[in-house]
Amino acid sequence: MASRFDLGRGAALGAPSLKILAAGAACALLGCNAPEPPPSTGGVDVVEGPCGRGAVVVSSDYQSTNVSLVSWDGAVLSASIVSSGSSSPGLASPLSGDVVVPTAPARGDRLVLLDRSASVLTWVDVRSGEVRGQLAVATAFRANPQDYIEVSPEKAYVTRHEPNLDPGAAPIDGGSDVLVVDPGARAIVGRIDLAPALDGEDPAFYPRPGRAVLVGDSVYVLLTATSLDFGESAESRLVEIDTRSDAIREVTVLDGLHGCGGLAVSAGGSRLAVVCPGTFGGDATSNAGEAGLVVLARRDGGLVEEARWTAAELGAGTPGFSVAFASEDRLLFSTLGRDALSEGGPVDDTLTAVELAGSGPARGEPEILLRSKELPFSLGEVRCAEACGRCLAADAETEGGVVHRFDVGAGEGSRAIARAGTFQVDPRVGLPPRYLGAF
Repeated sequence: MASRFDLGRGAALGAPSLKILAAGAACALLGCNAPEPPPSTGGVDVVEGPCGRGAVVVSSDYQSTNVSLVSWDGAVLSASIVSSGSSSPGLASPLSGDVVVPTAPARGDRLVLLDRSASVLTWVDVRSGEVRGQLAVATAFRANPQDYIEVSPEKAYVTRHEPNLDPGAAPIDGGSDVLVVDPGARAIVGRIDLAPALDGEDPAFYPRPGRAVLVGDSVYVLLTATSLDFGESAESRLVEIDTRSDAIREVTVLDGLHGCGGLAVSAGGSRLAVVCPGTFGGDATSNAGEAGLVVLARRDGGLVEEARWTAAELGAGTPGFSVAFASEDRLLFSTLGRDALSEGGPVDDTLTAVELAGSGPARGEPEILLRSKELPFSLGEVRCAEACGRCLAADAETEGGVVHRFDVGAGEGSRAIARAGTFQVDPRVGLPPRYLGAF
């Protein structure tokens, strides 16, 4: 069963089951109920460059998963380093159909996968393709882990989305928190309670942490802040955690924005970008009045809002669950479409860019780079390698599922973004690409 975050980490339900239904309809049309994946194609021995080694592509029909490694230029390095069909000796818990990768690039030779359905972390050796170990982070409840942030070889954070409603639960089992783990020992060593970040709010709201990014000795965690049934929400917020003490340094409320699920940091660490689809009220259409895109600058005194766009300023849909810096001054993000039966009629998913620098009417004007063809919820995550001028976008609809490559700085103007082709990661498996990472 897919978790409450089906088409983008951080997506709140009011929509999970509806998104699964939309994905299921797409699969019925596109034929993405693939057979059991073939054996692994193994790891890769690629020299690390200024943009790391490459990108991670997670393909899924929400029943099974395949993980591929590709270069930023679009070459397939390993079509299936691990999948739901893998039977590695280290894979005690097989991968479900609800697997994602961390927001931050993988460190060294360790690739980490988050199985949201099983609440399990899986470490895979990039060079050999072997599973090095797993760690359950449920601790007596369904945790729904959303992100993994490695601070050092001995310390990492895991955001756990679900609260634990057992009144007799031990502190480590609290849920809706940040778990502290030792990656080397594959062990849980602590927990950071996020309840203080909601001080003053109705106690019916839970923090529900999603994505997180590391900048220096600070980790910024994005909170969705919703009720238990996801029907209502508080304003989303960013929580800054001191990685040395595990203490909350600062809480930044994103005024007027709800359901925020996408988070990115610029390569220089000076800016954070957040996309917010708003609250889903029981159908696949979110509240556009609560949706938007915001860019925050890191200052000595904390985060300062630098730019903001409402959903209406960005187009017909609402911002989705994925955002990336193509450059320090250029953002790429997804928007959510809707089907023909929705109020207001059909709207395409899009991959859209906005400019943060410069002046005049072009600054901040959205530029649509890619549209879905017929089915909403088909455009997935976008990831960029700023130093290499490359961005990749997952597309579950085109030709049964492809990854689009974009070149930054191509064409007219140094900040132009041009589509440079599409590629399939593994036609043998046939699962549509949905999530992206880096290694």
